[in-house]
Amino acid sequence: MTIVEGHLDHAPAGDTIRLYCGHQQTKAVVGPGGDFKLIVNGLSEASFASLAYARQRTALYLTPGDRLRLVLDFLYFETSLRYGGRGATANNYLAQSLSRFEYGHAGPRPQDQRTPVTTAPQMRQLADAFRQKRHAFLTTYGAAHPLPLAFQQQAGLEIDVEWARHLLDFPGYHREATQQAAEVPVGYYDFLQALPRRQLDEQVEWEPVLRLLAAYGGRLLPNGPLPADSAEVRRLYAQATTDFGPSRARDWAMYQMLTFQAPTALLAAYPVFRTLNRDSTLSRNMRQLVQRELRMQPGQPAPTFTLLDQSGHAVSLHDFRGKVVYLDFWGTWCAPCRQELPARARLLQQFAGREVVFVSIAVNDAAATWQRVVATEHLAGPAQVALRSPDPTVAAAYNVQSFPTYLLIGRDGRIQLTAAPRPSSGPAVTEAIEQALQQ
Repeated sequence: MTIVEGHLDHAPAGDTIRLYCGHQQTKAVVGPGGDFKLIVNGLSEASFASLAYARQRTALYLTPGDRLRLVLDFLYFETSLRYGGRGATANNYLAQSLSRFEYGHAGPRPQDQRTPVTTAPQMRQLADAFRQKRHAFLTTYGAAHPLPLAFQQQAGLEIDVEWARHLLDFPGYHREATQQAAEVPVGYYDFLQALPRRQLDEQVEWEPVLRLLAAYGGRLLPNGPLPADSAEVRRLYAQATTDFGPSRARDWAMYQMLTFQAPTALLAAYPVFRTLNRDSTLSRNMRQLVQRELRMQPGQPAPTFTLLDQSGHAVSLHDFRGKVVYLDFWGTWCAPCRQELPARARLLQQFAGREVVFVSIAVNDAAATWQRVVATEHLAGPAQVALRSPDPTVAAAYNVQSFPTYLLIGRDGRIQLTAAPRPSSGPAVTEAIEQALQQ
């Protein structure tokens, strides 16, 4: 049994504190005085974990049998976190490293120093200097406070993985900041060869490694989305094999890149992925993703749902048969979603009296907040229906990856567009709805 307990000053009362360790989640309610206790059962080996409370998150390192106690003043989250008890030494290193290098008390991070005129060689210098500072602190701290060897090795790997991620992120940052591709010198990506392939493979689901492999997509597609071309997918697989070897890390990098591509590109890439991928978990996940995409192709029946509206009445997709449905997955917590509301109101007025119904499904919204926004923004009424999905089940059935997402469903209940234009797109959304009405 492993115990994490502690005291939080000036913390929001009554919230739930959560500890994530691998695929296991442990949670407890923080008491009125700020005390909490989490008991982790079944921990068989040393593991990195994370503690989350009131939108703040910090890393932990747990070994079986630890009894770790933390104290924290939420008003000074960046500097006040301290640990005591068994397991405190490694976790105090994590807390101090977070304060120094993530919150900037040891100087700005590489991503905070780059500017639109930063060159790729200059970015390498920034990343190298930051990496050196972090390794020096790990060495100094370890000399003063003996750390388990396994922890030191893991902490060093995390430093190197983050260093590589900063370098992978740079070309994408430059393109977004300047609207031009970065001039990357020959050999810029050679730093990938310095990463330990065996450790990456063994820890491919560790959060820092996952972030690195997600950033690798920018290396593969520096100029935009993947085309629907299986030959291009083979070329990218060959590049990833050069960088990572025929490894799990390669397959996870390709998987993460492919899952963010347009459906046509994903479907074209799937046969290549199925042939070259060697990870059974990814094979299953990709197969399920492709099956969902196939179900969401134009002409397929739209997934059915029944949800409650703001008055508590059950509303089904079938209720709108014979009308075009402009379906919107959103949330009151989503700023881009809220920004679309004025344009949505204008679009509603534009199609008033025609056979179009505007259906919004709020996902993971608190009922009271949703009710208030529906009322103040006038989201329910003639030709518009406001529904709430307390969990992401319906959104998942529609393969929603981001918010807001808009779809068009025809009079016959079949999908017409899975990526319909937003209300603010002007003529594009008007034309899409007009075309749906004509079919």
